[in-house]
Amino acid sequence: MNESAGVLCRNERHIRKGGKLKYNRVLFWAILIAAIAVRCAGFVSIPGGVNQDEAMAGVDAWALAEYGTDRYGTFLPVHFTAWRYGQMSVLLSYCMIPFIKLLGFGTCAVRLPMLIASCGSVVLAYLVGKRLFSPRMGLLVMALTAVNPWHFMQSRWSLDCNLFPHVFLLAFYLLLLGLEKRRYLYFSMVFFGLTLYCYGIAVYSVIPFLAVYAAWCVRRRQLRCRQVLICAAVFCAVALPEITVMAINFFGWHTVETPFFTMSYFPESIRSNDILFLNFSVRQLFRNFAAMVQTCILQRPGAIYNALPDFGPMYHISVPFMLLGTVCFSRDVFREKDVAVKAGRIALWGFLAMGIWVGLLTYEVNVNRINIIFFPLIFMCAYGVDRAVRWCRSLRYVTAAAYAVCFVLFLNTYFTVFADEIQTYFNVNFLRAVKTADEMQGYDKLYITSNADWQINWQMTEILTQYACQIDAAYYQEKTCVTGGRELLPYSERYHFINVSDLRDVDPAGLYLVHAIELDRLPFPYETVSADGNYVLLSPLLPSEPE
Repeated sequence: MNESAGVLCRNERHIRKGGKLKYNRVLFWAILIAAIAVRCAGFVSIPGGVNQDEAMAGVDAWALAEYGTDRYGTFLPVHFTAWRYGQMSVLLSYCMIPFIKLLGFGTCAVRLPMLIASCGSVVLAYLVGKRLFSPRMGLLVMALTAVNPWHFMQSRWSLDCNLFPHVFLLAFYLLLLGLEKRRYLYFSMVFFGLTLYCYGIAVYSVIPFLAVYAAWCVRRRQLRCRQVLICAAVFCAVALPEITVMAINFFGWHTVETPFFTMSYFPESIRSNDILFLNFSVRQLFRNFAAMVQTCILQRPGAIYNALPDFGPMYHISVPFMLLGTVCFSRDVFREKDVAVKAGRIALWGFLAMGIWVGLLTYEVNVNRINIIFFPLIFMCAYGVDRAVRWCRSLRYVTAAAYAVCFVLFLNTYFTVFADEIQTYFNVNFLRAVKTADEMQGYDKLYITSNADWQINWQMTEILTQYACQIDAAYYQEKTCVTGGRELLPYSERYHFINVSDLRDVDPAGLYLVHAIELDRLPFPYETVSADGNYVLLSPLLPSEPE
C-alpha cells in the first residue's frame, strides 16, 4: 500500500512538472512572438527617413558590398573614417552586407541586422536569466526585455553602437556556459573580441571586465591560469586589429595596410576628448556621474530619438524595482556560499559594474553612450520584482498589469505622436527634397543647403544626399562619372554643399536646394522651381540684358 502511494505521488509530481514545463514553453513562445511582431511592425517607415549616423553606416556598407572598401576607398577598414573628426565602428556595417546583396541598398537592408540582433537578445535574456536563477526568472527577464522602451527603440535604428549590448550579451551567455564546458568559454572570447568592433567604449569597458573576472575566477579556482591564457590568446586574436587602431591614433603612428584589412590613422579625430582618464578633471567626473543618474535613474533621456520623455528608457515604474533589485542582488551574491553558483552571479554583478564604469569615464553619457548598462539594469529590475512578489504575492498581478498598461501606452505614443515628431530628426523632409532635386532634369550642378531642418552641418547633409540619391562610392571617389546608370559631371563639380549666409557668387545654371527660412538671405533673385515641405528648389534669375 505504501509502495503504491509512493508511485502515485511520483506520478503526480511528474504530471505537475510536465504541466509546468508546458506552461513555461507556451509563455516563452508567446512573449517571443509578441516581441518580434511589435518590433517588425513598420520598422522601415518608423522612424521615417534615416538618422545621419544610420545613413553613414549604410553608405559605407554599400561601398563594402560593391568594392570591398568604405566610401573613401579604404580597403576593408577595421574602423571607419566616417565623419573624419569622428569615427565609426564597423561591425554593424559589415553585418549589413549580405542584406544589401540580397535586398538591394535601402532602409530595409540597413535596419535588418539591428532588428534581428534585438529579437535574438530577447531569447538571450531568457537564457541568461534561466542559467543564473531559474526558468521562472528567465521568463520574467524576457518579459521585461520584450516590453522595455530602450530595447524596442534601438531595435529599429541602425546606429553602430546599438549593436554593442547585444553582442556582449551573447558573449556573456557563452561565458556562463563556459564555466562548465570549456569550449564555450573559448568561443565566448570570439564575441567579446567582436564587441570592440561595435563601439569604441568596449576598449575601456570589456577588457577591464574580462581581466577582473578572470582574476576572480583564478583566485576562486573556477579557472586555471592555462585556461585564462588560452582565453586571452583567442580574445587578442580577434580584437588585436581594433586595439592596434587605437594605439595608432593614440601615438600618432601611420596607417597600416595589410592584404586582409586596413588599420587607419585619423588625423582629424576628436574622439579621445570623450574619455575621462585621457582628460581627467574632478569636475568632469561629477558631471559624468550626474548625466548617468539623469539617464538611468531619473529616466530623463534628453533627446526624443533616445527615449520618449513620458516613459524613459526603462519606464518610471521600474526605478524602485531596479534599486531594490540592485541592493538585494548585491547582498545575496556576496553571501552566496556555492562557488559555482556565485561565479555566474558575480559575472552579472560585474556586468552592472562595467556599465557604471562606462558612465563615469565617458563624457556626459546619453542613452546611446551608456547602452551597455541597460541589460544588467533589466536583470536588476527583474530581481527586484521577484523579491517584491515574494514579500507580497498580490503584487504579481498589479505589477504585470502596470507593465502591460505602460507598454500599450508606449506603443500607442510611439506609433502616433513619436512617429510624427521623429521625422524631423530622421531627416524625412530633406531626404525627399534632395532626391527630387537630384532627379530634376536640365541641371548639371546642385547647390545643397547645410540646413538639415534641425541641425546645420554640411557633412550631415552630404551623407544624407549620398544615401537618398544612392551615390556610388566609385563616383564619389571620382573614379567614374557614372552613378545609378547616369553619366554626370564629376562628384565635386555636380554636388556643392553650401551655407546660404556665406554665398557670394551665383551659378546661373545651377539648381539650388535651400531651407525656407534661408530664402531671405539669398544674395540673388530667383525663380521657384518647386517646394516640398520646408525646402524650396529654385533657379537663379539672370540679370536683364540692357537694350
